[in-house]
Amino acid sequence: MSPRDLCFPIGAASPTVPADHHRIPFKNPQSKFVETTQRSKGLAQNVLQRKKDIHMAALTGAELSSLPDDIPCYKPVGRSFVREPKPTIMSALEEQVKTASEEIEKTEGQKEHMQKVLNETETNIKELLQGNEALSRELLKAGYMQ
Repeated sequence: MSPRDLCFPIGAASPTVPADHHRIPFKNPQSKFVETTQRSKGLAQNVLQRKKDIHMAALTGAELSSLPDDIPCYKPVGRSFVREPKPTIMSALEEQVKTASEEIEKTEGQKEHMQKVLNETETNIKELLQGNEALSRELLKAGYMQ
């Protein structure tokens, strides 16, 4: 080993080893972790929106149920309103609640799968860091780890 090799700190380029040689295996799990986290947040937002839709349909149905069946009702379509019989609007509200509930169940299943993938990726990252002391020290020094 030459004196020149001793001058390079951990993570710095040396004549024989590139600077990012120990980061390469870390990049794929890290990007997978970030992508999975973002997708999981998107699914959570979707669930919240569907719950709001169900709540809104329930409130509208409760208000309409107190009205007589022969009263004219109007359904919003874009910027205009279309006259619809009350039973048609009520069945559409029930269908909307049913569809939203199905979507919530489907999204919850996807969210559980995303959580499993997230836990697995986190475990892989921890194992990678335990096996690579140079990368662990560099991340600790940069403030990414505690």
